[in-house]
Amino acid sequence: MSSVLAETIDLVIERSQGTLEKISVDDVVIGVFFTGVKLSTGHAGVAFTPIGEMPEAVCCPTSAARMPAAGSLEKTPVLEILPYALDRNVLNSAIGVAALNAVSQLVLESEDQKGFSIVRDTDGFDLLKILPHETVSLVGAFGPYIHRLKIMGNPFFVIERNPQTLRPDEMKFFRSEAEAGATLERSDVAILTGTAIANHSIDSILAHLDKEKRAAIIGPTASMIPDAFFRRGVSVMAGVRITDPERMATVLKQGGSAFHLFKDCCEKIAFTNKVATVVHRTA
Repeated sequence: MSSVLAETIDLVIERSQGTLEKISVDDVVIGVFFTGVKLSTGHAGVAFTPIGEMPEAVCCPTSAARMPAAGSLEKTPVLEILPYALDRNVLNSAIGVAALNAVSQLVLESEDQKGFSIVRDTDGFDLLKILPHETVSLVGAFGPYIHRLKIMGNPFFVIERNPQTLRPDEMKFFRSEAEAGATLERSDVAILTGTAIANHSIDSILAHLDKEKRAAIIGPTASMIPDAFFRRGVSVMAGVRITDPERMATVLKQGGSAFHLFKDCCEKIAFTNKVATVVHRTA
């Protein structure tokens, strides 16, 4: 089976019915927290900027080699940019994923959705309807969800590449990437942050999902058409729709985070799998 991103790229190309051949990139912004891409159609998308995956980021000459096309991406056909999502170069990958999210918005506007429902202005966490007895695995140390799970009192784990992102009192929840498989297998619910898409760990994580689990991928990076993810056991894809691409570019250029995006230029949008059971198990 091809990677989930490769399959998604093939799907948007197929479902665009040839329109992508006429579309180019209008603007690219690589911000501290998110990378943004605006298309010539006015559609836009964002993706997490995985700067932490670049140990050489402190070295200007070495970092320059990461982006040989810097300054010349405008007017590039989007069909040339989408494969960037598969690049092991994490900056290229962020650009490609952001472009994939932008193209997904174009596709979603031009067709009737089959196999999934669209929910707006609702957090993906809430769509999972987590019960008190259920064990949750959070893939990525997303502070607000850790806080919510503490208050709820659920047994939970945080699978994280960098343990320094957790507070000292949260280390009891920490599980390393090497423990991800065993941890996910003993969990009822899995919540993945969009970071897993940007850093290419997504396929190895999805391999541990099954029909007995409910899983959500949440965050601005998870804004692409969900079909390939649903085929791999995901129940909910909860991302964003960029409502003001010009403002998005300005926010990212000035170091804006997800907080600023939600405040100024996007809305929450979630896709729920009609085939999978999103409601909780009663056992």
